[in-house]
Amino acid sequence: MWGSKIFTTLIISTSVWCLDNITVDLLTPVAEFGEACGYQACPIIQPNFLNVHVVPATHAELAGHMNFYQFYEGVRRMVYQLIRQGRLYFVGGGWGMSDEASAHYHAIIDHYTYGLRKLNATFLECGRPLVTWQSDTFGHSREFASLMAQMGFDGHFISPISFDDELARMRSKSLEFIWRGSDDLGAESDIFTHKLFDGYWSPPGFCFGLECNDPLIVTTDYQFNNVIDRVLEFAKLMQVRQGPYYTTNNIMVIMGQRMGYFDSHVWFANIDKLIMGVNQARPKKGLRLRLTYSTPACYLKEVQKAEPTLRTKQDDFFPMAYDKDTHFTGMYYSRPILKYHAREIHSLMVIAKQLQMFGHLKNNDQLFEDIQWIAGAMLDHTILTGGLHNFVSKYYTVKVHKAKHLCMKIIKSALNKLRRAPTNTTYHMCPFNVTSCYTTSSYKSYIVIYNPLVWPVTLPVRLPVHRLKYNLYDNKGEKVNHSIVSIPEIVKHIPERTQISHSPAMNDELVFIAEDIPAMGFRSYYLEVESSRHKRESTQSPRDYDFMLPRRLSNSSLSTDATNNEHNSYEETILRNTSQYLIPSRRVHPMRTTENPHNPHRTQRPSNTYVTEKLGNDTTTEAIPTTSTTTSTTTSTTPDYYDELIRNSTNDEESVGEMTWAEEIVFRKLERSGYLSVNSPDNFIKNEHIKINVDQTLGKITSIALSNGVYMNLDIKIMYYVSDDPDQMGTTKKRPGAFVFRPMDPNPESTSNNPILKVIKSEFVHEVQIKFSTYTATSLRLYKDLPYVEVDWVVGPIPVQDGLGKDIFIRYTTDLENNGVFYTDSNGRQTIKRIKNLRATYTPVNSDVSSNFYPITSKVYIEDTDKNIRFSVFPDRAEGCTSLNQGEIDIMLHRRILTSDTVLSGIVNETEFGGIGLIVRGNHRLYLSKADYKPNKFFEKKFAKELELRPQVFSSAHPYFDPSITFKNWSSYRNEYSALKKKLPNGVHVLSFEKWNHQLLIRLENYLELNDVVRNGIKMINILGLFKNYIITSCKETMLGTNIWKSDHVKMQWQKDKFVKNFNDVFGNSSNLEFVEDVEKPYDKVDLTVGIELSPQQIRTFICSYELPRELS
Repeated sequence: MWGSKIFTTLIISTSVWCLDNITVDLLTPVAEFGEACGYQACPIIQPNFLNVHVVPATHAELAGHMNFYQFYEGVRRMVYQLIRQGRLYFVGGGWGMSDEASAHYHAIIDHYTYGLRKLNATFLECGRPLVTWQSDTFGHSREFASLMAQMGFDGHFISPISFDDELARMRSKSLEFIWRGSDDLGAESDIFTHKLFDGYWSPPGFCFGLECNDPLIVTTDYQFNNVIDRVLEFAKLMQVRQGPYYTTNNIMVIMGQRMGYFDSHVWFANIDKLIMGVNQARPKKGLRLRLTYSTPACYLKEVQKAEPTLRTKQDDFFPMAYDKDTHFTGMYYSRPILKYHAREIHSLMVIAKQLQMFGHLKNNDQLFEDIQWIAGAMLDHTILTGGLHNFVSKYYTVKVHKAKHLCMKIIKSALNKLRRAPTNTTYHMCPFNVTSCYTTSSYKSYIVIYNPLVWPVTLPVRLPVHRLKYNLYDNKGEKVNHSIVSIPEIVKHIPERTQISHSPAMNDELVFIAEDIPAMGFRSYYLEVESSRHKRESTQSPRDYDFMLPRRLSNSSLSTDATNNEHNSYEETILRNTSQYLIPSRRVHPMRTTENPHNPHRTQRPSNTYVTEKLGNDTTTEAIPTTSTTTSTTTSTTPDYYDELIRNSTNDEESVGEMTWAEEIVFRKLERSGYLSVNSPDNFIKNEHIKINVDQTLGKITSIALSNGVYMNLDIKIMYYVSDDPDQMGTTKKRPGAFVFRPMDPNPESTSNNPILKVIKSEFVHEVQIKFSTYTATSLRLYKDLPYVEVDWVVGPIPVQDGLGKDIFIRYTTDLENNGVFYTDSNGRQTIKRIKNLRATYTPVNSDVSSNFYPITSKVYIEDTDKNIRFSVFPDRAEGCTSLNQGEIDIMLHRRILTSDTVLSGIVNETEFGGIGLIVRGNHRLYLSKADYKPNKFFEKKFAKELELRPQVFSSAHPYFDPSITFKNWSSYRNEYSALKKKLPNGVHVLSFEKWNHQLLIRLENYLELNDVVRNGIKMINILGLFKNYIITSCKETMLGTNIWKSDHVKMQWQKDKFVKNFNDVFGNSSNLEFVEDVEKPYDKVDLTVGIELSPQQIRTFICSYELPRELS
């Protein structure tokens, strides 16, 4: 027998949900011929010997220096035979080997659900993995172990771990242990864990692959026969090097390497000789050693049969130290845009799955197949960590982009059905990260905000617009108050904004608070430039100035279609009444001369042509230098137009002047009303909950205060470490790269000694913009009536002209005394305690900086117990963090490294636009609270979910391409909807609601931890009548991965040491030592009439049958 990872041989690009009879026969073991799979195929073990389980294994990567389709081709017929005979064995079960540091738990669950379902559909029961295989992830998380236990895996095989941790475990014979993944879940999250002794490599001297130089075993030539020598060498490795560090008479040895079995005949020929040689030499050489082909599951079975008493573990394996100078902590934040893509595609996939059901769409299984494989691949340990070459990174970026479009196809169809809109109505996802949205640049549009969570969500919405006066309407047709806010200067100069695909990139945003977006539903808002259409005609201003209609440089502008006439008439009305709605501007941007694919008739104007905005009775103009008067007449099927007014002038100076007194009045009135953002001399910004004080002279934040009296000093800086370069420094240390972070100097440098600070205020948002340098800046925002601070940061292009790589981070400095203690999430779920320079189970070899960085996916916080203050930071993607100094939180944002730590990963020197360093823009949210106040802890948990599955903003088409976009038509559609009929208890979330063949897959989650709740935290949920248009008739519970019925699963039992009641309470404080007695929970069949019970941190998975209401059936 031999083992392999799922993605080594499971090579399928299309869905296989129904097998024909011939394939079923090929996959069914024939007992008469001695065929069996799983535990029934395990070899017979001799109790009086050291049994060596020889496990041939190999794997390729989803990334590295090749992409998916360069590795895999298809399933071979012989695979069926090997599987049913137990000779080919799958481990793991995901589409790739998930990274454990940066992957979010929700994405991990969906990833494994997809992989395990595909295995079951393709290879039936013999294809079900019994153990996990995390043999190449640099560090291992507690939550991941918990998820694997809940999926029903019997064992968890991991590698590598920190070298000093491994040495300590060898001394204590604890390379095998019982890992408790969650204190709240207890024994349900326990899983047998085995540290692979040599990882996925063969023992030294016994690699028989094409890239190995170890001697083969020669039996045919008497002169060169080396069997005895090789047998004795191998026996020594097993009996002396490996065997003494385990507690039973079973050890497992991997025979393989990465991409090692290109010539499998050579491998198996030599393994056969080795097994036969050792077993035949046993009586002659006195070896108490017996070799047999085996699998990880068979090895696990024999260890469990021996009933050893195993050590226990309750923390995790982060960070991972390769040696005393090298820590694999750079991967927590390498390629930050790729990490953001991974989160975004998963969020869109969840929304698409929900809307597929709520919209009662036709079968879209093939679309979801194409979406799910890339969403799963993005979690792979070589992709999510950034450990891949630039061209492979671009390949997966393109794949994600295509997957997003597939999601939008499903979302569009569902929204149109739910909104009762025409089937050809389209929706778009705008590139809001560069403050660009082609739709909202028009004079009328609408947006739809979809909320995938099961409670109403309130959030700030920022729409790129021109500096005009707008009307915004909610679903009831009532006006929504809003403000127009200028964007930061550094954002204006992002090169991507100049690209045709993002034209026009606007310099202002319309900001409003979208209150209580319905649970598992949407709300639409209509946006238009204010005009006289909503006023009496008698109030129209006279035409006391010259103007021209906007040129529609397209043959379609002469259409006499009634809709187009209405469209053009409305435009003319807007222009004739400019004095009532246009906002005076001191600067008018010149028209771009970049060719636009949406503007096929591009005109280059003569030098005496001006772009003009009407400012009451006068105009402000700016010359546009041009060198040609030629006009291109290339035709296109997607014409566009530009809204600028054109007028000719023979006197430049007459056309440019100061605003008139009337214009100044209008301008100041709008500023005073808070509609327009204005620069403020104030040394503070505030809202109903928070006040932030600043020092404009020094360009820094000074403090933050809450309305309840909580006060904390606060300073924010963007800094960097110079990356080590061993070649330049003349050392033999491992080079930094995608995985390794090591600073040349432990003392970081500031990106600026003279930051420029600006306070901007409007009715709905107060903002502090700080420009640290030409490549780093932040904006702190307080939105009306929201209890947190938004930190918008921009980093890049990172300068490397000095030949040195740089790791950029943001430092939050407070006056809290946390004494080196900080808390991070584990895969976005449970909270785990960290202490500077300290580990729970061994004494680490620490570096000054890199050994203290930990991964975060949703939150990091510090506490001052004396002041009773907690300070939390929520990122928008996976990042790395630490607290090196008293009261500080450092979060790594971006890096540009000029060295490489592995051949596969390449150099993390990302560029764009002809070699310009990559610019990254992201968000943090800051939350200050009382440390012991339970409602604040609940808010943090809930808020983290709102950021993970944040409501998505979809924009309409541009009115030029969809003339039906009018307020009247929009009002006739359904503009608010929720799929829920009743409210769920606080702390409960519907993690999954998706199609499962002809049934429903429903996952319910209690996302609270015991420390967050007042009582026991148990929630009771009744899903009967919960969803609109779905009548749930019956549900059957499965394990978390959906491939095992809960009633069929029998958990392996182990002799083990005790667990402490709560790891976070005990770590660093042994006086709180309290052990827990596990209570076995019997399986309870679901009774829907009684309800479904959820304990803190519990996730329950159901396959449900349903009926549709009569009107839908």
